[in-house]
Amino acid sequence: MIEAMPIAEDVPTLLDRAGRHAPYLRRLIARDGGALALGEMADVPAQVEAELAGLRALAAEPPDISALSDALRIAKRRAHLCIALADLAGLWPLDQVTAAITDLADLSLQAALSGALAARGLSGDGLFLVALGKMGAHELNYSSDVDVAAYFDPDVFSGGHRAPGDAAVRVIRDVCQLMEAQTGEGYVFRTDLRLRPDPRSTPVAVSTRRAETYYESVGQNWERMVWIKARPCAGDFDTANAFMQVMRPFVWRRHLDYWAIADIHAIKRMINASAGDPALDDVASDVKLGPGGIREIEFFAQTQQLILGGREPSLRPRGTLEALGALVAAGSVSEETADTLGRAYTLLRAVEHRVQMRNDEQTHALPADADARADVSTLMGASDLATFDKAVRATRRQVHGIYLDLFADEDRQSAAAASGNLVFTGVDNDPGTIATLQGMGFQSPGTVIETVRDWHFSRVPATATRRGQELLTVLTPNLLAAMGKTGEPDTAFRHFERFFRGLRSGVQLMSMLLAEPDILDDLVSTLALAPRLAQILAARPNLLEALIMGEEAEPFVPLEEAGFEAAMDEARRYHRDETFLIGHRLLHGRQKARDAASAWTGLADTMIRAMAKAAEIETTRRFGPVPGLWSVCAMGKLGAGEQSAGSDLDLLLIYDPDEAEISAAQSWFTRFTQRLITALSAPTAEGELYEVDMRLRPSGRAGPVAVRLSAFEHYQFEEAWTWEHMALTRIRPVAGDAALGRTVVDTACRAIDARHTSPDLVINIADMRARLRRERAAQGPWDVKLAPGGLVDIEFVAQFGLLSSGGVAAILPSTQDALVHLKSSGWLAPDAGDDLIAAHAFQSALQQVLRLAVGDSVLEDDLPDGLRERLCRAVDADGFEALVERLKAHQKRASDIHLHFLPPPATES
Repeated sequence: MIEAMPIAEDVPTLLDRAGRHAPYLRRLIARDGGALALGEMADVPAQVEAELAGLRALAAEPPDISALSDALRIAKRRAHLCIALADLAGLWPLDQVTAAITDLADLSLQAALSGALAARGLSGDGLFLVALGKMGAHELNYSSDVDVAAYFDPDVFSGGHRAPGDAAVRVIRDVCQLMEAQTGEGYVFRTDLRLRPDPRSTPVAVSTRRAETYYESVGQNWERMVWIKARPCAGDFDTANAFMQVMRPFVWRRHLDYWAIADIHAIKRMINASAGDPALDDVASDVKLGPGGIREIEFFAQTQQLILGGREPSLRPRGTLEALGALVAAGSVSEETADTLGRAYTLLRAVEHRVQMRNDEQTHALPADADARADVSTLMGASDLATFDKAVRATRRQVHGIYLDLFADEDRQSAAAASGNLVFTGVDNDPGTIATLQGMGFQSPGTVIETVRDWHFSRVPATATRRGQELLTVLTPNLLAAMGKTGEPDTAFRHFERFFRGLRSGVQLMSMLLAEPDILDDLVSTLALAPRLAQILAARPNLLEALIMGEEAEPFVPLEEAGFEAAMDEARRYHRDETFLIGHRLLHGRQKARDAASAWTGLADTMIRAMAKAAEIETTRRFGPVPGLWSVCAMGKLGAGEQSAGSDLDLLLIYDPDEAEISAAQSWFTRFTQRLITALSAPTAEGELYEVDMRLRPSGRAGPVAVRLSAFEHYQFEEAWTWEHMALTRIRPVAGDAALGRTVVDTACRAIDARHTSPDLVINIADMRARLRRERAAQGPWDVKLAPGGLVDIEFVAQFGLLSSGGVAAILPSTQDALVHLKSSGWLAPDAGDDLIAAHAFQSALQQVLRLAVGDSVLEDDLPDGLRERLCRAVDADGFEALVERLKAHQKRASDIHLHFLPPPATES
């Protein structure tokens, strides 16, 4: 390990070498060197003291703002130059260098605050600044920002003719302007106020009352780490010291519970420590943030201070080197370890200073360019660049090895969740964390960081308690890793954010997710891959409990006395829960895709029966007793028992009036049907159930919504079109009078049977398919409903077969049942029947998963990896490429069979 060596022994040589290797120092020498009395080396530190004395005088009697602004900048430039020279000449050790830079910042702030108060005619009693982080520890680096927080005691600070809060904010803004504004004389210090309580929601000056409430209720452990180094630096020191006493219990807890310790350990783990990190070999390393850098040394000391310092006051020094010494004295760290880290800290801080001296930039990374890095090497007094690079690498490896030992006795699960930093503390987005999130597949890592930071500031109920915040810290790495595995991490995060925001309390859930990693993966993949389920879960996060308890819901038994609107709400709650559970089982392979249709259909049937009963009770209450019998019949996918997620309901209501009530029956059943449609489709506070389509009734939209049995029979035998008889092959009674339902089915069978003699059957059906193809073109092979050889083509063949074969004795609404019947009856050749049955089953299974996740049509490139895996599982495919080949083969064969029976019209061939 090398040490910083003097680069010159006399002032002329010192100025020459500093100017040749550091452009910023060269500019300062050219501008201010002639005004400084630097004949001997001893004059360099003396000049620093002279500039600091001048700043003390400015703070005591500030001139007008313009003169003060110029004086602050001139003093900063001259002190900056002399501090750099004292450092490069080896006149001062590290602690004296950083103390001088910090004193320069302190006195500049004191003068700026005095000047801002004087300009507004205010005394300043009760207003103060607290130095945090490196500034609080007198450890500022050469081009450091100054981290401060501004507070005022509203019982002491007088804002003159303004309210105290308003006046304090104006004063602090003036101070920042004096410090930061670039003028012809330069700037003083970049001033960062973002370490105040909840900086996105608080003004730049915070009342002590508000601060106390914040730190007592939602203060973070990482903020405690910041406050280890806190000290008053400007303003009313008496009020500031009183506030520091109030803050002591927040920073130094005598007793830490398990979760507080786990949170502190998790903060360490967030800076992912992995042996063999390739960044350790990078000569252009970040000596602060990179592996083996300054931050690891600081964390080594601070995390142990947080855990042990509450019981042992001797472990509370602000400075990093002093803290290491205190840990040795307390027996918590070996002397050898502390010595190694201390020497490494001194070296890396010296390197950091020389990197910043080159261009006065707030950077901590060694230049990648060899010539630029050689300038740093020369300013360190190294013999050559190779020796310098080797020494820095060796130092960082030593530090990183010691830092890794912090994990030796801890659970490494969270650390293993990601291959890089996951830091959400502080106020700046950590570059390493951005890179890690990008490596996981996140396209908007900044959004993720800001959102997680908001969670830690208790902007959601789940983290309103300290334990909730600490659990979140431990959970976050695994949570983000699970999102990365879905292939759609941004989508997963967006849906999780909605879900997490809806939680009333997060402690129980986060504890469960930590204890059950499988449930975490399950939850995240559900949110990522099934937006419909994510929306439900966001509204009803307690549904996760149903998963843990076995996913079984009680049968739906509506309370008849509850009233029509209450019954609608009750049905929607049940439907929402069951939709989630069915979809969840399907998505995660706990229900075969081929069985999902019956589950969705059963749910729809249950809702129709319940809402029909509620509609009947409501209509009876308002318009008298039921004037006859009624039957709700399902058509389309519902009739076929082939519902999927989000399917609408094709319904038909048929009634048979009492002879004595014929004149009143049409009005009553129309009102009943309208209420049924409302009950099934109208949105309420609990959401929606289904879209209802009544267009398959006789005469479509032009016909009455409730159809009399005799009119239904007349229409089917005298007026119905071919396509209407095709739809009739899928009719299925769902609710109402069972005998009437059987009569409806019998009527349908006879009408279908009569159709087989129609000479235009093939032409009509082929023309209808061609028209549908024109109106709703397939989006590609993954549009398994409309693609050539897809589900619609197969359904057309099945319905054509039922209409053309004659002798239909019973309705076979299921496409699979119809195909089996047509094969066994000889209408379909055995190989054609088998191929259509297989193609329909294969594509139906895919549709069930696709409908749940992305809808009907999707491009192959849009399918995330997690969804591809679930599609393969749905059809037992050995990999996605094999699935694609099978899909193409099924669609090609089904399309050929379809065209054999139903060739396109001549105009389309």
